[in-house]
Order: sequence, then structure tokens, then C-alpha cells
Amino acid sequence: MTGARTLGIVLLAAGGAVRYGSAKQLLPIDGEPLVRRMARAALQVSPRVAVVVGAYKDDVEAALDGLPLDAAFHAGWPSGMGGSLAFGLGRLRERHPELAAVMVCLCDQPALGATQLQALANAATADRIIAADYGDGVLGVPCLFPARFFHELELLHGPEGARSLLMAYADQVQALPMPEARIDIDTPDDYERWRTGSG
Repeated sequence: MTGARTLGIVLLAAGGAVRYGSAKQLLPIDGEPLVRRMARAALQVSPRVAVVVGAYKDDVEAALDGLPLDAAFHAGWPSGMGGSLAFGLGRLRERHPELAAVMVCLCDQPALGATQLQALANAATADRIIAADYGDGVLGVPCLFPARFFHELELLHGPEGARSLLMAYADQVQALPMPEARIDIDTPDDYERWRTGSG
């Protein structure tokens, strides 16, 4: 098991939200910006949290104001999620070389909270990847990688994020049922369905 003292969390919040058309990181969920809501959940699981910011940098950083985390600006954010993940992990490892595992989270999954992230942390082992199981065999983020995968995570670039490694190492992935992770907000319609409870 990976303790909170050796677990780092990378929260990806750098994207331009092109499909949404504005900064979805700032959408209010229960009166709180999406990105702050997920950052607070992450901090309940580990004190070592890096939030990767890019597009809407100033506004996203303002939404995180006062939280004890590292808001890390990635100038290369337009290249895609892979590079942002690699950057975030590198940032964490510079500050916390003792890391034994890293959890990868997105800020646009409003049904997730500390309960789900803690379950993922509790399932950690020294050799297997733990990934959210959305149902019907679909695996994705949030997911947790032990240290032996750090090098490959730091080589990621382009639009492919953690899912590319989940596929490459499918035989070393342990699925954790997490149907809440299936819900994400990519478009205004997604947000409206979530807001009204109709989705």
C-alpha cells in the first residue's frame, strides 16, 4: 500500500476546453469551481498535489488561491495532455523525490470526490497500475502508477495521456469499479445535464 506521505497527485487542468468554448475548469459545481473542487479532494488524499495549468492560467490559479498545492504552469500545454502529465510528474518528483506512486486526475469529472480518490490510493501496490473502471470494461482516469512507470510517464507527449499506458500495459492493470468516473464535462450540454440532474 502507498501511504499519503509517498503518493503524489497530478491534477490536469491545462487544456483550452475547445469543445466547451470557455474555461470549463471554472464551472461552478455546488458553488465551487470544478478545478478547486477536485484539488480539495486530492489534498484530502495526499499533501503532495501538483495542478498543471496552461490555458486560462491566471483564472485557474486564482480559483486555487489559498490551497496548499503547487500550481505548475506548463508553457507547452497546447501540445496535449501527454506533455502536461509528463511535466506535472516531473514537477512533483523535483519537490518530492521520495514518491512511490502518482495518481493522475482530471478536473472535469464532477461526480468524483475524495472518497473515490482514497479508494484508488488504498488499492495501490508496488507493481500494478490501478485504473478506474467506468463499466463495460472501459478503464481510464483517475488512475495510479507505481514508481516503476515514472520514466515512461515522463516520456509522454502529444494528445495521448495516461490511457496510452493503460493500453500498453493492459496485463498489469488492476481495475477498480468507479462508475462515477464515466461522467465528464466536455460541452455545455454535458454541464447542463449534470447541473439539472438529467444526465
